[in-house]
Amino acid sequence: MKSNKFIISIRSLLLLVCLSSIIAISCRNPIDDHSLSNLNVINVKIGDTTIVAEVAFTSEERSTGLSGRKHLSERRGMLFYYSDSRPKGFWMKDMLFDIDILWIGEDCTVIKIDNKVPSPSSSTAELKIYQAPKLSRSVLELSAGQAELLGLKTGDKVAYQISTINKYSGCAE
Repeated sequence: MKSNKFIISIRSLLLLVCLSSIIAISCRNPIDDHSLSNLNVINVKIGDTTIVAEVAFTSEERSTGLSGRKHLSERRGMLFYYSDSRPKGFWMKDMLFDIDILWIGEDCTVIKIDNKVPSPSSSTAELKIYQAPKLSRSVLELSAGQAELLGLKTGDKVAYQISTINKYSGCAE
């Protein structure tokens, strides 16, 4: 009789531990979910397509970018905004997935698209620098293949929702 009570107590304890683990795992915030970051999120309109994008304003935010993230959802991206300096090139340091890079010119049009830029093959791989063809106002990164899937192309007009960028100016419609 005592051994049955002991077995029932052990089973109850194991069940409690398992349920607690399941609850803890399901409540955990995934680190790669960009909606959980501290960055501002805006709508970026390219032609007739709207992308929900986090905005990297500071040099630290731009340097970190999408590094370490596991993926981006469809129609999601990261906009690298430059108020004074102009980007000369981007690299794929610590990237875990391939991306499309859209270069947005001073005239608020897409001036170049680097499609399906591969993530580094290893952490020690030499990093290629991807260059804008001329001065850029901003850069938008999307998951690889999204630019083509959404029909985005060079020459498309770009607009940001300026009111959400606070003190920074953007591309108006």
